[in-house]
Amino acid sequence: MKRIIKALSKVGTGVTITAVLVGCGSPQDTSRSAVKVTNGRDVRESDYAATVLLVMQLPEGQAICTGTFVNDSQVVTAGHCVEGLDETAPEMYYATKVNGSLKAVAKAVSYQRNPSYSIDLGVSPYDVSVITFPANTAPATVALATSSPRAGDTFTIVGYGNNENFLKSGELSGSGAGVKRAGSNTVSSVKDGFINFVGLPGRDSSTGTGKLVSSGSGDSGGPLYVNGRLAGITSGGGLRPARDGSYVAVSFYVDINNSSQRSFLARALKADRRR
Repeated sequence: MKRIIKALSKVGTGVTITAVLVGCGSPQDTSRSAVKVTNGRDVRESDYAATVLLVMQLPEGQAICTGTFVNDSQVVTAGHCVEGLDETAPEMYYATKVNGSLKAVAKAVSYQRNPSYSIDLGVSPYDVSVITFPANTAPATVALATSSPRAGDTFTIVGYGNNENFLKSGELSGSGAGVKRAGSNTVSSVKDGFINFVGLPGRDSSTGTGKLVSSGSGDSGGPLYVNGRLAGITSGGGLRPARDGSYVAVSFYVDINNSSQRSFLARALKADRRR
């Protein structure tokens, strides 16, 4: 995860997040899978209210992920978002903007990660974790999808990562982390435990902002919603050359209804959200 310059600073009994936030991972580094809503549109914090910004304090500095509350106290996010954190006392915060500054709303109590996941796997169908916060922390909740989507289904992804990619010295980078964005696209395929789709690597004047979105470097763990339910969690993304010489962005979201995740979530989530 990328280092940022400033650490969390204590203010009274709360925490003010004063850093310039940098997302987790890079599509060029398969050991650190990630997401962002490239070509997404800016949305309010109150939009998709169950999807929130997560800030982790690591030895290397701070990093951000996106997570989604599925009950009053539990967030589903990517497995690699908890890498390096203490399982029973993780330095992870749910944060929001107050008067233009990021403030911690609550500190995580603990987490569980799919036991089949390892950071060495990189992009993986096991890349899911459940973060537990104090009771009644959630600003809103969403239900889990009860079945996998199909090719051609329309979805929405939400996240706090970059809104535009650019290539520099052969590496993909971007700007805008920390702003909540959303966008829509259609499923290309569902196979090997993943929901796959292809989007734009950056803004495109011929495609409306918020349409044909993709995932890549930026904040990880963001949701894929189908019919308003949580169906997928990002694990990774990257660029692929197209026939016309341009690039498309390929995204891989963990299907929460793959057999491994269904079993894990049934154990990790409180009874009111088990499937």
